[in-house]
Amino acid sequence: METNSNAEKQARYRKKERLKRKGDQLIRKWQLEPWKHHQKSLQEINQLVEAATRLPTGWTDEDFLKAEVKLNQVYSEIVSPVNQLSNDVHETRNVSEEFLKSPDPSKFSADLKRAEEETNALAAHLISALNLSRCNDADKAAAVMEAVRFIGRSLAMNDEVPCSQATTICLATINFSYERPEWFSKKFAKTLAQRVQPKEVSEIVGHLNPNRNL
Repeated sequence: METNSNAEKQARYRKKERLKRKGDQLIRKWQLEPWKHHQKSLQEINQLVEAATRLPTGWTDEDFLKAEVKLNQVYSEIVSPVNQLSNDVHETRNVSEEFLKSPDPSKFSADLKRAEEETNALAAHLISALNLSRCNDADKAAAVMEAVRFIGRSLAMNDEVPCSQATTICLATINFSYERPEWFSKKFAKTLAQRVQPKEVSEIVGHLNPNRNL
């Protein structure tokens, strides 16, 4: 989109700055809610906001509106009370039942806390490695998926596979020749239903082909 006057250039500049201010306000609002800080680091939040508010060269009004939508999506994500990483750690340990059966509840709680801390640290390390990489986002996704498949194959070798959204997604990425636990199909369907829109669920079901070429 070409601009032919200083007035138009200034208007576009002000509009772009307004979007940036909205991003900054979102970060400040998140910082005022310290109970959420264990879920994501400030670096992660800054990167999410920067990616959402980044406008292409020669951006149009449509690009601007898309950026606002992305920023709202980021906001919904970071203010959510759900800590998915913590949920996965708890779910694989069946905490609600195992805590009551534990002969030493204090040790059980301490072990659980340590597992959450170590898992958070590993996640932060992986994210830092991705940020240091010179790969684009699509290539980063390819690298991450290779790691996910590695974990999925390892899980499939276990006699008993702990059930969580995380383990389910890992198992979903490996070759169909692997045997999956009995709970897999139900958990995978539930995971998809929680992560995508109802319309998309219907579309996914419609695209599934039981007579695929093996």
